[in-house]
Amino acid sequence: MKFSLTKLILASFFLGFVVLVRFAMRDMNLNIDFLRESLENLPGIVMENINFSREISGDMWRIKIPYLDREDDIINVKSLDIRRELKSGGEWYFFGREGSYYHEKKAASLLGLFGTLDTGQRVWNLESPRLNWQEKNNTFSFPEGFTIYDDEFMLKTPNASMDESGVILLEQGGIIQWLKPLEMY
Repeated sequence: MKFSLTKLILASFFLGFVVLVRFAMRDMNLNIDFLRESLENLPGIVMENINFSREISGDMWRIKIPYLDREDDIINVKSLDIRRELKSGGEWYFFGREGSYYHEKKAASLLGLFGTLDTGQRVWNLESPRLNWQEKNNTFSFPEGFTIYDDEFMLKTPNASMDESGVILLEQGGIIQWLKPLEMY
């Protein structure tokens, strides 16, 4: 039997394409936990242009990661976009310049955070140099402080925490600046 190089290349391409389609079809049905477990078992990996959506308790989460690398216990990302569409009608949007997920600690850290919290009645903007997240109690902390503002006022604090419902605790107080003059009666 005689095979030409062209036929061998086409056969290899076709086989590769079939394998790629099979894995893509399987991956479209992955849940986040399965994806995380799969990444944990790989010795080192680099992935680009990752997009996924997941509904959690009626809220739709959409995540975009342009670049991800994994080495040992740490998953690093360059740029991270997180959008949470609330079933109650608002939307949260967070962008981070870079971040890391630590498997053993079940924790993450995001640097260069910018965000918007749209409650439906009001839109808040949020900025922070660092956001930390702990999986066990699902809380967010801002160890280097944060600023939250809208068109009426601005709040700056050196340290704060926030639960997943948006309740913010100012551990070391904060400074409020009114941006819009109060109306005279």
